[in-house]
Amino acid sequence: MTEEFLHRFAVDWLRAWNSHDTEQVFALLDEDVVWDDRVFWPDVIHGKDELRSYMDKIWQAMPDVAWTEIERFVNPDRSRGLVLFEQTGGAPAAFGTDRRFRSHGCDIFLSFSGDRLAHYLGAYDIVGMLEQLGAIPPRGTRTGSGYVMSLLRSGS
Repeated sequence: MTEEFLHRFAVDWLRAWNSHDTEQVFALLDEDVVWDDRVFWPDVIHGKDELRSYMDKIWQAMPDVAWTEIERFVNPDRSRGLVLFEQTGGAPAAFGTDRRFRSHGCDIFLSFSGDRLAHYLGAYDIVGMLEQLGAIPPRGTRTGSGYVMSLLRSGS
């Protein structure tokens, strides 16, 4: 694993995601990829076959989402990389609004099999996205657990 490969992979990664083409993303993944994005999905996904439903749901929920790299970090000795990004997009049609969101997150490349990503971890601010889209009430000054409990009490 080289630093050059990891930098090139990060560029190809964002290009593939911004294409909104599942096959372009899949071309970067190992057949048996472990996909951990429990911010959006309820379970860890194993393999491209299971991942297809996730991808379909992403494009449906955020048809105009775009990712812009803020910074990237690579560790060729451990075959790992991280892309810090800003994501922007509009509300899903089901929300019935023209609101937009802007939030930050990171794509974490935990391992590779050859030149394909074998283990992915996603981390991003879905609460901020939902607040901006009007799907949940503003947090205000409430701390993390206090805010979550307020959502439960309000039925949001």
